Amino acid sequence: MKNLLIIGAGSAGKLVLEEILKNNESYNYNIIGFLDADINKHGTSIHGYKVLGHHDNISFYIDQYSVDEVIVATTEIDRAGLEKIYQNTKKFQIGIKVLPTLQELLMEEPFTKQLREVRVEDLLGREPVKINSDNIYKYINHKKVLVTGAAGSIGSELCRQIAKYDPRELIILDINENELYFLNLFLKRHYNLNVSLEICNIREKSKLEYLFNYYKPQLVFHAAAHKHVPLMEKNIDEAIKNNVFGTKNLLDLSDKYGVEKFVLISTDKAVNPTNVMGATKRLSEIMLEKINKYSKTQYMAVRFGNVLGSNGSVVPLFKTLIKEGKDLTVTHEEATRYFMTIPEAVQLVLEAGFIGKGGEVFVLDMGEPVKIIDLAKKMIELSGLTLGRDINIKITGLRPGEKLHEELMHDINSCEKTQNKKIYIAKIREENVDIEKGLQDLKRYLMSFDRKKLVKKLKELVPTYKDNSYSEENIDGRQTKYSVIST
Repeated sequence: MKNLLIIGAGSAGKLVLEEILKNNESYNYNIIGFLDADINKHGTSIHGYKVLGHHDNISFYIDQYSVDEVIVATTEIDRAGLEKIYQNTKKFQIGIKVLPTLQELLMEEPFTKQLREVRVEDLLGREPVKINSDNIYKYINHKKVLVTGAAGSIGSELCRQIAKYDPRELIILDINENELYFLNLFLKRHYNLNVSLEICNIREKSKLEYLFNYYKPQLVFHAAAHKHVPLMEKNIDEAIKNNVFGTKNLLDLSDKYGVEKFVLISTDKAVNPTNVMGATKRLSEIMLEKINKYSKTQYMAVRFGNVLGSNGSVVPLFKTLIKEGKDLTVTHEEATRYFMTIPEAVQLVLEAGFIGKGGEVFVLDMGEPVKIIDLAKKMIELSGLTLGRDINIKITGLRPGEKLHEELMHDINSCEKTQNKKIYIAKIREENVDIEKGLQDLKRYLMSFDRKKLVKKLKELVPTYKDNSYSEENIDGRQTKYSVIST
């Protein structure tokens, strides 16, 4: 039997204990007792199991009782507290499990089956933003909602969270038919929801127009985009076709068919962009700001940093390399990024959709940036491996168009506060550029496949785009080499 300590002698800890006692033939635990920060509970008992002391002294109790596993059964411990528990227990090499999030609890699985291992997301970043669910409910409930890029990590989470607010219809649109199919199954299994599935490339305006005319969406969340920085440096034309002209199709159709609100999912890489992906996203914002001036539709954008666990991001790539026993690669020892969890990013998008009145670019106070090398070390530790013995970290150098440090705002002092203290409106200088002529030029250069002219025109349309990575040799991408890890 495994000797078990439960941290948290409140209602959640009691629930965990009762579930274990009911099914201990399968769990096979020898319950040692509880630890809790409330000194008034010390010495008391729950179903005969004593509250031994404070979890700050967890090392003593693990050693004293030869503990094999710890379950953190309380929501009162923040990330810093969880990090402290982890640091105090890692030398014993025992298992630590935590409660599921509220989102995970809603998936209707047995409570204890959802107890999970500590994830890197639990130890890094800042405390999640708090949102006003009542306000979100007011503008989503009984509305027809279209989500583009619905099969992606951000888009699918948008769908899952929107589903909780009982929309009249949720139209999920993506070009990835397999992931869209599985998302559709998930939504129908877990929610009493009217879901419509559409396979569509956002570049195809005629198909999009048919869908807008048929469904008449009232809210649009635009998450479809090419976002991989190195690949977009190589494939400039594809980035422009998708991120610029695909977005323009949606902006124009939302205006034509009377969409109430349009929310663009943007990125911190649009701030003073140094790469093609960031420049195309900034151009999307500029187009959004222009159309918002004359349209009845309220257009807004939401920028956030890197999302932990998103498709193609650093965490799943690190996990794969660790599982395969391969060294982790980091571009620079000082490289930093802002991180947030996927549910957190989506909460911001939904909150912004309520707050926005049109023309805003929202940004999130994401706290302090995280060093990628520290993230790599954490993940190695959580895998039970030792850096330098079981696995190494290699420094590969920054890639074309990549920043050492990301920026989230042009000037934090000039940002306007909102009703949510973690959400700001960036005051961005209006770009005095001829968008219509510039887009016509881009179309012409796309037809001739002239990449040098595409980059030059991008720089004209996005004056803050400063790029030093291009030359006659690497502008076609064939001679550019990239490291394995996307940071």
